[in-house]
Amino acid sequence: MFTSLKRVLKFGWQGFLRNKGLSSQVIFIMTIAVLVITSLFIFKELSNFLIAEAQKKVDVSVYFKKDTSEESILEVKEGLYKFSAEIEDVQYTSREKAQEIFLQKHKDDPLYLEALEEVGENPFLASLNIRAKDPTFYAQISNFLTQGIFKNLIEKVSYYENKKIIDRLFALTSNIKTAGILLSLILGILVVLITFNTVKLTIFTSKDEIATMRLVGASNWFIRGPFLVQSFLYGIFAVLIADLIFFGGLSFLNSGLENWILGFNFLNYFQENFLFLILIQIGFAFALGTFSSLLAVRKYLKV
Repeated sequence: MFTSLKRVLKFGWQGFLRNKGLSSQVIFIMTIAVLVITSLFIFKELSNFLIAEAQKKVDVSVYFKKDTSEESILEVKEGLYKFSAEIEDVQYTSREKAQEIFLQKHKDDPLYLEALEEVGENPFLASLNIRAKDPTFYAQISNFLTQGIFKNLIEKVSYYENKKIIDRLFALTSNIKTAGILLSLILGILVVLITFNTVKLTIFTSKDEIATMRLVGASNWFIRGPFLVQSFLYGIFAVLIADLIFFGGLSFLNSGLENWILGFNFLNYFQENFLFLILIQIGFAFALGTFSSLLAVRKYLKV
């Protein structure tokens, strides 16, 4: 058993070194495959990050009538806890705080300050700023406020003004997720087909060797073994090269990409998830190489 395994490893290594040109081609193709798969995982994380950032920019504000007491507003805030599964955060802003924010924002703009002095009293309304976990929840929350027991306290809800933006955001998030799935499927199929044909070509060059081994009574698994060893070597080298390309490229481009894509740190993501990514890469490369080798050698074994 040990002797057979030793021979399989030896023949696999020798075959890997003997066909340097074809081995280089397979490693090149598998490196591209690993780069594609890793990029898809990073793209998925980037999509989730961009969606989350976009959702942070969209919220709903509930403005209360001037004579509404703070206790009543806080009671509304408590009432919103029935949506605890849908609501990310609720912030209360009093009339005084709203005026203070306005003055701070326009402290260098005398036109706004003069207009506020002309009004005399505080014209701002107390409000609750609501941020939902998903844009689809805003309609339900708004209906609860405008049609429920608190409707007489409320001056207006900004959801109806922002509805077009919220709907567009929902459509955008859905389109990004759908595009990501379709892209993954298309690239995955292309990668498998290209790798399979490349591995098949390397095994074709060994068809006489396979026929000879069959004639001398070698078992199917003894014949398959060296090709599986070669597939493993292809995968290991492909993963090493792909990770070097990723690490080198991200180290050089990360700061520019981070500024361009709303602060998403590609290098940090790659480093923090390196163990997970390398396990995915090795598993994918080995599975792809093994599947391609077994399928390609099957023809010559006539199993």
